[in-house]
Amino acid sequence: MMRRRLAYLCLETPHEGQGASTHVREIVRGLLASGWQVELFATGCGGASAGTWYLARVVDYVRVQWALYRALRRFDAIYVRAHFAALPLALVARRRAVPVFQEVNGSPADLGVTYRWLRPFLGALTWSYRVQLRHASHVFAVTSGLVEWVCRTVRHTRVTLVSNAADTELFHPDGPVAPIGGRYVIFVGGLVAWHGIATMLAATHSPRWPRDVRLVVVGDGIERARVEAAAQDGSTVLWLGRRSYEEVPELLRGAVAALCVIDDPDGRSATGVAPLKLFEALACGLPVIASDLPFQADIVRSHGLGIVVPAGSSVALASAVATLATRPEDARAMGRRGAAYARAHASWSARAGETCSIMARTLDGTDSRRARARGEMKEGIGNRE
Repeated sequence: MMRRRLAYLCLETPHEGQGASTHVREIVRGLLASGWQVELFATGCGGASAGTWYLARVVDYVRVQWALYRALRRFDAIYVRAHFAALPLALVARRRAVPVFQEVNGSPADLGVTYRWLRPFLGALTWSYRVQLRHASHVFAVTSGLVEWVCRTVRHTRVTLVSNAADTELFHPDGPVAPIGGRYVIFVGGLVAWHGIATMLAATHSPRWPRDVRLVVVGDGIERARVEAAAQDGSTVLWLGRRSYEEVPELLRGAVAALCVIDDPDGRSATGVAPLKLFEALACGLPVIASDLPFQADIVRSHGLGIVVPAGSSVALASAVATLATRPEDARAMGRRGAAYARAHASWSARAGETCSIMARTLDGTDSRRARARGEMKEGIGNRE
């Protein structure tokens, strides 16, 4: 049986150590393991922390899509990490009858939060998403709220929830611990506007924050200057910058808890959040402190995996850190439940299996329809003769 040939288009530059890079790598790895032939077409510049001239990003969008356009006949389908700038390729693929699968990790509102100068153009950007998702052969969304948003936006039900996950072979409770020393809670991720950076830093100044617990921040982004300023004396805040993917489990294992305190600026998180950092922390046996946003809060509450706090509340965050720091047995029990949950429900291999199954069924159906159409065409020609 011939292996399916898939082009993976990613216009959100996958920088090492950031969520997009991890997601892309794990999905590709899972597809390859399932027998697909996959070729990645990704931009090389861009991102909230890249400091790249915007015109250079546009040129990169064009370059990558042109390369895929020239190679289009080699592929049975295209998998797109949903992006407003992918519209040209999506339209060409539709014209060529090449199935397109879209992966939705957020709504267009995210752009207005990260790049405030884009807000006047959100209507046009939303239209671009809508056109692409409407004509997609199938859509994969990472939260149930995004599934509902897609269904409302495009008015079809070719949408499936396939959430984020963790590499449970790399992220697990047993293994070396980073030699940071002392007690600490940890945040791992992009230093962007909605990740609660300001809330975390403010919490360290609260009287409720335990003085013997440090905040360790791993990552980079547009909020970097704020974190660097807070970490100048190193007494309460320690910034480690970007670290390789392989280093993160060691950093997590030594922590009291992991922070997933995403904010909700302008309602951008109303469709729910499913951050990689949540699943990776759980897989390492770490309790999580999560902001009260759909999906992540539901998982934490329903399985007893940590503490849920109001989004943007530095006082509540400080209190939660104090609770876990003073109740180590409770924290360890939460961590054990988290590791069990990740093994059973949140591995990348399971996510890749779900994705592959849906894409294969979709392509099998497409092939059957094409075969029927060819048969009907030949029959019509025969009748005319």
